[in-house]
Amino acid sequence: DGKSGSTVAQSRGMLFQIFRMAVANDILMKNPVAHAEKIRRGPPKGKDAFTADEVRKLMKELPEDKIGWSIRLMLATGMRTQELLALEPRHIAKDGSFINIAQAIVMEKGSPTIGPTKTHNSLRTIPVPETVRYCARNLRDTDGTFIWESPRVEGKPINPSYFRDHFREYLKAIEEVRVLTPHCCRHTYVTHMLALGVDPKTVQALVGHAEIDMTMYY
Repeated sequence: DGKSGSTVAQSRGMLFQIFRMAVANDILMKNPVAHAEKIRRGPPKGKDAFTADEVRKLMKELPEDKIGWSIRLMLATGMRTQELLALEPRHIAKDGSFINIAQAIVMEKGSPTIGPTKTHNSLRTIPVPETVRYCARNLRDTDGTFIWESPRVEGKPINPSYFRDHFREYLKAIEEVRVLTPHCCRHTYVTHMLALGVDPKTVQALVGHAEIDMTMYY
């Protein structure tokens, strides 16, 4: 049904355990999942990225609010969604010129919490282009513990699904811009930086890829 390979594999594993318990409790004679062939993953899909024209439209037409500022920053810095949503005011320079990535959102039993970054290389300081520094300053200006704080529980980070839903709605409102995922902002940043001739090692350091091969995959 168009789900990713990892989602299919996780679902299969859960079903296997459910039916295994059913067999153990004499509800079934055999585990049907054990006899089902694994779904083979096809060739890797290309990484979607916004075109230069789409980026220009987004930068110009996104509303000047918390979500609009966040999307602009993601496009201009290559931050992961989980990194953006884990930001605290102290992680952003007062003048908005740089952002320190020191933590990320991780999901524990379906609830968002603060955890380590994806890899050690993800610990980094990101320069913010001058044109979007006002976005960083505006996001920094909050009394909350986090830039994106849970609307239900004070002092707790927001669920990434909340941000993804609003991201989608904002993109739908802009004509001639595809409704991609928030992570495609990161793909866009890497793709455009490489297209501009920026050294791959520099791009790797800016986005926090563990391996240069990941950067060059773009």
